Amino acid sequence: MSDSDRVISDYLGFGLSGDDQLAQARRAALLHGLEGSAEPTSLVSYTSTGLILIIGPETSALLVAESLVQSVTCFVLATDIIDNRSFISAGYEARQVAGQDVPVISGKPKKILGHLGNFEVIIERCQREVALAKVINLAGGGIDIVLDLSRDPLLRTELLPPGYFAPAGNSSRLDQALSDIPDLVGTFEKPGYVQYNPDICAHGERGIVGCTQCIDACPAGSLTSLAERILVDPYLCHGMGTCAAVCPTGAMTYAYPYLAHTLDSLRRLLSSFREATDKAAVLLLYDSEHAGSAVEDAVGNVAADIIPWRIEETGSTGIEIWLSAFAYGARSVVIVTTACTPPSTLRVLESQVKLADVLLDGLGYSGTCIRLIDVEHLSELDSLAGDPSSELTAAATYGGVDEKRVVLRFALDHLIQAANVSKNQIDLPTGSLFGTVEIDTDACTLCMGCVSVCPSGAMGDDKDKPRLTFLEWNCVQCGICERACPEGAISLHARLLLDGEERMRVRTVNEEPPFLCIDCGNPFTTQSMVAKMEEKLKGHRMFQGNGLKSLHRCEDCRLKAMF
Repeated sequence: MSDSDRVISDYLGFGLSGDDQLAQARRAALLHGLEGSAEPTSLVSYTSTGLILIIGPETSALLVAESLVQSVTCFVLATDIIDNRSFISAGYEARQVAGQDVPVISGKPKKILGHLGNFEVIIERCQREVALAKVINLAGGGIDIVLDLSRDPLLRTELLPPGYFAPAGNSSRLDQALSDIPDLVGTFEKPGYVQYNPDICAHGERGIVGCTQCIDACPAGSLTSLAERILVDPYLCHGMGTCAAVCPTGAMTYAYPYLAHTLDSLRRLLSSFREATDKAAVLLLYDSEHAGSAVEDAVGNVAADIIPWRIEETGSTGIEIWLSAFAYGARSVVIVTTACTPPSTLRVLESQVKLADVLLDGLGYSGTCIRLIDVEHLSELDSLAGDPSSELTAAATYGGVDEKRVVLRFALDHLIQAANVSKNQIDLPTGSLFGTVEIDTDACTLCMGCVSVCPSGAMGDDKDKPRLTFLEWNCVQCGICERACPEGAISLHARLLLDGEERMRVRTVNEEPPFLCIDCGNPFTTQSMVAKMEEKLKGHRMFQGNGLKSLHRCEDCRLKAMF
């Protein structure tokens, strides 16, 4: 095997055969795409001494412990013993299992928190809730591994925390857990897959909840709401990447590899193949752990203009990468899913593909440009390879960009220019990451509450006069302004303006002459605000007769009139 073939094999997980022009061009393109290396990211470390808690009926748990006591330290939480006695000093009773003492504690698990090397278990015992570590005087307080034999496990996220095993009555899954657990002793590291920038997050402002897409999409429960921002637990994160895929602002980013590295690699790959063959390639994105062998078989039976490209996880790419690949000259982009793809990740992928389809279809491109394919249907790969008539005559050249919305703007501007369509806008599904706001000017009082909560700077004001402005490209359709408006004057409309200059231009969405103080003549509010206050307060006893005139004065003159 040549050095170049070894580089390709190491990356893809398999080699590529063939000596014709297309096959040679594919190998050369892959080598070009693999030039350079991804920037290192932070590491997350787990340390486990091999202390395992087995939860379940005592007899079953001790039987399972027989398979483990020679390699890890076991103790049992027996869920079938009702213990109404007072706490004994040790808090447990010992059982002999394969010549080893195995502590047995009775109780009902109420809460399990943490991860490999640091689990906290709260149990109900003697009609009290107590930390299990205290019951057995566990030094350090941490449990390394949990094997939950319950038919209805306490933790039910799609992707369980590292070190937590829940076979739920499935014997093959139990056998796999018993095989994996002895290897979980020592120190382990993984990349910190996700990075979070709270400064551009649209999760919430001033107590108003906005975007929750990353939380909803996470299959591991590693993201939680913390006031107006997101708390990321890197120890629970499995690196699926769906949080970054759905994030409308780019606050959540996939850090291994970085967006800029992925874009530069794909640009080199696709341009190299096109220059060598004068053909556009089909980009096949797959997760090697779960789809590698099937992709190897499928790629060996199709034309060499289908180029496989390994990604970290099925959900680790999103619309900004797919549209960029298409702008770089790919005929189509196909993402492989498997039975191991979490349902929430699959829903995110389907939603993102639908959005890409609406955008590309609106620009007149083929409806098969971006597609999902299940690993079981890879034999149908040729039918999803895209329509050659949709190929771009000129490929985009941008790269080195690590900001999601900047990448999207570059990709869309290139695709719009190449399409040369006459329409002005494309209506998008509700919840899309582009759009406008519609202002009911009869209801709006220009209080500027929407401006104060807008997390992306889409809503703006004018310091010199009552004027509400809007920059459409900045709007991420989070809905915070809509929820904040006291008059219900704002509604959202997901769309993409095709005129790039109009999309990036600040426009006025409402304005009116200011209300002038009846005493000093200075402007201090809007006429509609005064009218609204008069309507609300006209029946109040303090605002009868000349009382309403206080609303016509600025704050300084109101104080002077009172004293």
